[in-house]
Amino acid sequence: MNIEFIKRGAATRLILLFAGWSTDARYYSDCIVDGWDTAVVSDYRDLALPELPAQYSTIYIFAYSLGVFAASQCNIDAAARIAICGSEFPVSDEYGIPSNVYKATADGLDTNSLKKFHRRMAGDRASISRIDPMLPESPDIDALKNELYAIAAAQSKMQPVSKWDKVYIAKQDRIFPFENLNRYWSKFPETVKVDVDSSHAIEIPQIIKDVIPNPTLIGEGFSIATETYKKNALVQAEICDRIGEILKKKLRERQSPVDSLLEIGVGRGLLTEVWQNILKPTKATFVDLLPMPEFGIAKKEEYIVADAEEWIKGSSSKYDVILSASTIQWFANPINFIRTVKSRLNTGGFAIISSFTKGNLHQLDEIRPCPLIYHSAEEYKQISDITAEEWERTLNFSSPREMLMHLRHTGVSPRRSSSSIPLSTFPTKLTYRPIILLIHASQPQ
Repeated sequence: MNIEFIKRGAATRLILLFAGWSTDARYYSDCIVDGWDTAVVSDYRDLALPELPAQYSTIYIFAYSLGVFAASQCNIDAAARIAICGSEFPVSDEYGIPSNVYKATADGLDTNSLKKFHRRMAGDRASISRIDPMLPESPDIDALKNELYAIAAAQSKMQPVSKWDKVYIAKQDRIFPFENLNRYWSKFPETVKVDVDSSHAIEIPQIIKDVIPNPTLIGEGFSIATETYKKNALVQAEICDRIGEILKKKLRERQSPVDSLLEIGVGRGLLTEVWQNILKPTKATFVDLLPMPEFGIAKKEEYIVADAEEWIKGSSSKYDVILSASTIQWFANPINFIRTVKSRLNTGGFAIISSFTKGNLHQLDEIRPCPLIYHSAEEYKQISDITAEEWERTLNFSSPREMLMHLRHTGVSPRRSSSSIPLSTFPTKLTYRPIILLIHASQPQ
């Protein structure tokens, strides 16, 4: 495999894009996101991945077409894995490209047949006009032919090792038949499947921009909901009450007073109102994307407007208690964030962090173009000294419009405009799946 960076700076976050066959880095030149570097992996004649720079603490894998198989053979510590128009069995009459079509493509490959492949890939004239300038100008036919043979040979010897958070399948795909991909990915209920009305030449830059959390858009959503959040955040209020009960229990067990407290994702103070009646820390630090009201709870208070996920990595401060409610599901790497939280606790300290787990708002998964990636209790428990509590709460609404207003009033706006989706398509109920993590400080060695 080869790696080519199309954007590289001082970022600690990397978009690692496994290219589709017969495309190179130029095809993905628009796959750029602020705050992230982007690298393209190609040439699968050899499935050994070169070593990645050690600077990246968060990696999102996006694998396209035959790149899905290639990525499945790489053991990468990725925060998210997104498959696009491909499967882990690319040569398959059931799950991939029919074997006779694959073999005929490889055996008969020349300049003209490659152009025909690209026309099938595009599906229509508009798409071929869009992708043609992004395709290699002087493709190496022998290398491309050998790459197809190498992938088929590797598939017969190797087994996939990766798990996938989400897969995008194109309904008009003339390379990987929709029926085959649907059959394969339906075997994995943990993988969120998104069907897209597209040819194989799907809009990859849009998928990437939809999937990767955008702090600016998130902040705008919650800014709009500033005055409506408390009244409508019924499940979030229930979560805060439960955090309060856990906090009371932990304080009864604690032998010393709480000197320092950090709250992340403060918003308008839904959780703050709960804990201020339970403890009075000497110092309280509040962090949020947006400006916060001043609470006047502690003798010393600090208010920090920042991306908390990035801020806490750069901070060396430690705390007796860290709290956060219904926030980290918006982060790029919640698992890594929890590891960092654990390292920011004083000896004997603890953190209570709530999020949502797999299946949250599942009624929207077939409608919204980019449901969030949620993590299971088992994934969080891979970090030591963590316990988890999870439950379900379903809200019923009188109409799809009322449901959409509920989302808007709680800051959960669709990541991409849903104006083209018929209103009747939206559900009249939403199932929330909260999870609360209790995290203890590492024991001194």
